[in-house]
Amino acid sequence: MKKVILSIDIGTTGVKLSFVNLKGYVECSAYREYSIISESSAMAEEDPSAWWEGIVDGMKEIRERCGIDYSVEAISLCGQMHTHVYMDGDGRPLRRAITWLDQRSTSVISKWESSGIREKIFDITWVLPTTTYTLPQVCWVKENEPDVFEKTAGILVAKDYVKFILTGEKVTDPSDASGIGAFDIKSGRWSEEVFEMVGVRKNLFPDIASSTHVVGRVKASVAKELGLPEGVPVVNGGADHAVAEIGAGMLHRGDAVSVLGTAGVVAACSSEAIKDRRVVCWRYPIDGYWDILGITQTAASSLTWFRNAFDPDASAEIFEHYSELANEIDEGSNGLIFLPYLMGERTPHWDSDAKGVFFGVKMMHTKAHFIRAIMEGVAYSIKDCVEVMEQNLGDIGDIRLIGGGSKSDVWRKILSNVVGKRLLIPEVQDAGAIGNLILAGFSMGFLGDVRDAEALIRYQVELYPMVEKVKLYERLFNLYRQIYGATRDIMHEVP
Repeated sequence: MKKVILSIDIGTTGVKLSFVNLKGYVECSAYREYSIISESSAMAEEDPSAWWEGIVDGMKEIRERCGIDYSVEAISLCGQMHTHVYMDGDGRPLRRAITWLDQRSTSVISKWESSGIREKIFDITWVLPTTTYTLPQVCWVKENEPDVFEKTAGILVAKDYVKFILTGEKVTDPSDASGIGAFDIKSGRWSEEVFEMVGVRKNLFPDIASSTHVVGRVKASVAKELGLPEGVPVVNGGADHAVAEIGAGMLHRGDAVSVLGTAGVVAACSSEAIKDRRVVCWRYPIDGYWDILGITQTAASSLTWFRNAFDPDASAEIFEHYSELANEIDEGSNGLIFLPYLMGERTPHWDSDAKGVFFGVKMMHTKAHFIRAIMEGVAYSIKDCVEVMEQNLGDIGDIRLIGGGSKSDVWRKILSNVVGKRLLIPEVQDAGAIGNLILAGFSMGFLGDVRDAEALIRYQVELYPMVEKVKLYERLFNLYRQIYGATRDIMHEVP
């Protein structure tokens, strides 16, 4: 039987399951989409049962397509950060999960800012609290849904909730713990002081263990449901972006990755923590390193929004058509500039009231212009992140590009020319699955060290920026920045 690990990636809009062989190739995979529930402009929730239903249904597909000639050596998980489940004493969800896109804790952040708590939390965590983080959202539930909060016996982020279903154990890892908002960046432990400051019990949150820690083994009832043998080891795992960064080759100090996914990320591996309120400094799943990130809130999800708004009946294949349309339009979209601030923005503005903008619309502009402008606007936002990162770490050199948006040839060419960097595209597009394999390999012993992990990562494409296009985009990027500066106050007036 062929040895594989089962990779589970609980993303923001869907769950992906993959059998990954020990040489770093995906044997078989399945994807199940679910919905973000938004009943108001600030709400963004999900039904956690949809995650598990997607996993069960996806496993049926994998078994049907791949057969049974596989030995699952371990299950390794990653998942969306911050998104969390409120559980009662029996482990049952008390309400829908609040996702990282939810903005309703703005009032909590405002109170923390005026009282000085926000700065105190930053001094301990080296992360400036925003509506994205779990802790302010928990405080919002405490204030607005006291019945739910009083019944809450435990809070788990997405991947940890799935691990709980698999094993019955409540454990998180340093990368996901970093996104709660109460993680002491220097000690690597929960901060008693932060929890006391905001009036939340520390024991609502799970213990923290290394990403390579074996949390437990698959329970008999769950194994039967998934079609797996009882007792398969479950590896602790990490935050989805961080695990994907590992799978893309970010294994050493100074390595950099950009994730063109639901959110946009520019990440660099550092051997020391960085204190800068414009970027995020989180623990990395590889012990001894920190993950320094610039983050744009809505990257590929900007194009998903466009599809949902204007092509609601279209399947996922329409994104290939969008790339074809964008490729027909000249660089700069004939003066149409897009600010992708559809759910606020993080790096460098950290402005939850920022709004999306199409600027420079003319009668000549077509659907194709708007699509290309979205791609360029997201690239400008990523360039904003790159510039802040380099102010902290120096030149980050080549960038490994992953995420759904990286499949678009035109979008990755745009990005290379906007940021002025060579891009490396991994041969295996599902970097999260390879990252899960590497963590499982370290955990189970079939990988000895980072050199063994390097052998699993291969690059299929190298993209070089074109000088004349870099210059054009530099001028347009400066206009992009000016548009935010000129409209920021107005954005804050719009509900």
